[in-house]
This record gives sequence, structure tokens and C-alpha cells, in this order.
Amino acid sequence: MNNTIEKIVESVLIQNRIGNYTKKDLELQLQIHPSYPSFQSITDTLDYFDIDNIAVEIPMDALDQLPKSFISLITLENAEEIVTVIKKNDSIELKHTSLKKNKFTFNEFKEIWIPKVIAVEYNAKQKLISNQSLIQNLLFVGLVASLIFAFYGRSWNINQIFFLLLSFTGVVFSFFAVRESLGIQSQAMHQFCTSVGNTNCGEVINNNSGKLFKNFSLADAGIVFFGSISLYQLLYGFNSILFIPSLIGIPFILYSIYSQALIVKKWCAVCLAMGSISIGLAIIAVLNTPFNIDISAGISFIMLSSLFALAYLYTKEKVEENKKFKAENFKLNHFKRDGQIYNHLLSISEKIEDNTTIPNEIILGNPNASFKIISLTNPMCGYCKDAFEAYTRVLKAMGDKLQISIRLNVKTEDTSDKATQIALILLEIYDSKGPDEFIIAYNKWFADRTHSKWIKEYGIPQDNQNHLEVLKKQSEWAKENNLYYTPASLINNTLYPKKYNYNEFFYFMSMMTENHEDTISEVQEPLETE
Repeated sequence: MNNTIEKIVESVLIQNRIGNYTKKDLELQLQIHPSYPSFQSITDTLDYFDIDNIAVEIPMDALDQLPKSFISLITLENAEEIVTVIKKNDSIELKHTSLKKNKFTFNEFKEIWIPKVIAVEYNAKQKLISNQSLIQNLLFVGLVASLIFAFYGRSWNINQIFFLLLSFTGVVFSFFAVRESLGIQSQAMHQFCTSVGNTNCGEVINNNSGKLFKNFSLADAGIVFFGSISLYQLLYGFNSILFIPSLIGIPFILYSIYSQALIVKKWCAVCLAMGSISIGLAIIAVLNTPFNIDISAGISFIMLSSLFALAYLYTKEKVEENKKFKAENFKLNHFKRDGQIYNHLLSISEKIEDNTTIPNEIILGNPNASFKIISLTNPMCGYCKDAFEAYTRVLKAMGDKLQISIRLNVKTEDTSDKATQIALILLEIYDSKGPDEFIIAYNKWFADRTHSKWIKEYGIPQDNQNHLEVLKKQSEWAKENNLYYTPASLINNTLYPKKYNYNEFFYFMSMMTENHEDTISEVQEPLETE
């Protein structure tokens, strides 16, 4: 189950057209969860990415009412297994299961089904253009428009179009080869590479015989070769200078075949496809271009190829650095989120006995919950943004299990101070519109932190002495307990350890609330027996 839990979650997200995550980050968040692999690790990870989900146990008869794709449990001989369930018209298909049979009728499926499910909300809206970055959208539109103009702005015959399409196809296969060399797995690549007998793309591509120079392999040569030819055609059109690079690819093809046949003794379907494309380019070039060397065109091609190669090598280096960084970051996060280490640091963290609620202060979540967090923030504190985002995430996932008291440490003696004004307005919003509007308003403040813009939307604070008194008591509480920094989070009677940032806060609160509930249950059981 450890090897497939990531694929299970990814497949359900893909089936429901959800894409607001990166595959590597999703896998990382799953793997470093304290209870990985489990239902809780899945739901907490989905909550982390703000993906709407529900985990529930349902009656057997409710199978028809479930979405087309969801995560559930099945029984094996002596164990349970998490699987992806895909509903079709009159059948059930299981993905990522150890069972040899993966298609069942509804009745057959119910015999092995444990009706506990995790379902996500289907995303009906798909956008080609992102609304995250205006400059990215403009660049994307500009690139598409330029490519269309470059293609239609000059005349092409059938051979030239075929040459261009072959070049693009070579770029695609080279891209997959480079991904394999970087250790980035692809299901499509795997299926293509195993479509023929004695084939192993990864072993061939990553073999030392495929290294032409240090940090430059045949896969790199392929993407530079096909990429340069494709780019040159788009910018300068099809001319006689392409005759030379098309023939230069032939020695590389012969070496690749020699390496596969006699050194590695295995074949690479992607490498063979790249070789076939290169031969096709050479044939078209020989038949359709005269051997006529144009010095200026040659210089243009060399310059364009060099720039493309430099840009590619720089990008590849950054990708490798990022991959290495993520591997190190995974180890670090796995260490940091170890429950025993966290509990030890929590046990030696500063204790504050006074966690009583201040009258009329902001309380989020369940006000009757015995698990209590006191948050001390300041609107002008940049680090408080991450803290409040963490509180918001915790409230969304487990708001019924805990309460969070929001305390604002501001200068109460100066009501014209920007932080004080914002704090007073936030108290007014909480009192008049409720906790949800307060959360929206505070998040809006941290998103931009432009005082004039935020005040324009929410207005200036009213002369409310009750709210000012609340802020004074909160500031006095902070001063009495030597809390001169923000953000600070008091969890029951213990401060959240300074060794941790608020990226880990969600996971530890999930662990602590679960432990808290277990402790309460253990205490209540003997009382019920008596």
C-alpha cells in the first residue's frame, strides 16, 4: 500500500479534473504525514491543498449515490487495502489494487467492499488561461500568436510541413528521454518502452555509454538537435542550411544503435523512435534541399543552436538542483514532522498557565471544545500571514474539535496607529458579521497589506470602547506572560515550539487533537463503567 497510495490519490484527482497541486508536492505531503499511509494522511493532505473532500462511512445501499471516482477500502484475505474505485454504467473498476481481478459487477464489489470512502468535489470548470499571473498569460498569448504568424506568414510545401512535424515529434520524444535521465517517471513512457520485447528505456538512457560528455548525454543531444532545427524553421523557414545538421545526426544514431545492441544489450523504444525521426529528416533534407552553403544562414543557425543549447543546459541544471533540494527537503521535513521529536520539543517549550478566555474576544471554531489554541498576532507582522493561513486551514479541517482565540497585540494607547485601527475593525466585523467574515477580512489584509486599500473596503473603526478594552486586556495578557513577539500560539498551556514554522502547524494540530480525543475517551470509559 505504501507504494501506491500516492497513485491512488493522484488518479482520483485526475478523474475529478482537479489540478491545483503539483505531483511532487502532493507525494511529499503524503509521505511525511505522521500516520502515512492511512485515510487520515489522505484527507489531511487534501485539506493542505485546499481540495474539498469528505471522508465518511456509508450504508452499502448508497453505492449508487457516490461519485464516479472515489477512494475506498476493500478486504483481502487477512488485510484491508486502499484502492481507487471507478464507477461505470453497470460495473466497478478498481485501480492500484493487488487483486488480479479488477472489474466487478456491483454485487460482486459489495462482497469485498468496506463502505468507507473519501470523495472529492468534481471540478466542472477548466481554464486554459491562468488567473494567477497576468505576465504569464500575456507571454503565453504572445508565444501562440507568434507561432501562428510564423507558420502562416510564409509558404510551405508538403515536404517542408512534414519536416517541421518530424522535428516537433523529435522534441517530444527527446523530452521524455531527458525526463527518464532525470529520474522523473512517466506512465505513458513506461507503457511505450515496454511495448516491445527486450526493452528498457531507463537502463539504456542512464547507461554510461550514453554519456557523450560530462553532464551531456544522448538524450540532451536529442533535445538540442531537434529543438534547434524546429526553432530555426519557425524563425527562418525551410532552407538549404538544414541539409547539414540533418546529416550530422546520423553518427549519433549509429552510436546509439551500437550502444544498445552491443554494450547495454537492451533496446530503448524512445531512442529508436528518435533515430527513426532523425533518419526521416535526413532523407527529406537530401531529397529537397541543394547542397548550397549559405554563410549568413549557417552563422544564424549556429548562433540560434548555441543559444538554445545554453538555455536548455541552464534549465536542466536548475531542474537537477531543484530535484536534489526536494530530496533533501523531504528528509528534513520527515525528520521535523516526527511525532516523538515534536512532543519532546513541546514538553520543554515555555508553559503559560493563564489561558482563560477574555470576555468578548474573537473565538473561532468550537467555543465549547476542550482543546484550545490562543493565537497572538499583529496585523503589521509579516510572519503572522503564514500563522493565520495555518489557523484557517486547521479550522476548515478540524474546527469542530478545537477553539482558537484570536488575540491582537497592538498599541492601545494610540488609536490612530494603523495596526490598532485594523484590530478594532476586525473586532467590529466579528461582532456584526460573524467569524467567517472575520476570517475573510483578516486574510484579505495579509494578502495585500495596503492600509488605505483595506480601509476603503471595510471603513474606519467606530468609537467602540468595549473593543478597545478587549485589545487592552489582550496586550496586558501578552505583557504579563512575556510574549513580546508575534506570531505566538499557545496550545492549551504550552507555546508552539519556536523551532518549527507554521508549515508544520496543520500536521501537529491534527496529531494533537486526535491524541486529545483518545485521552478524553480513555478517561470517560471508566466513568461510564462505574
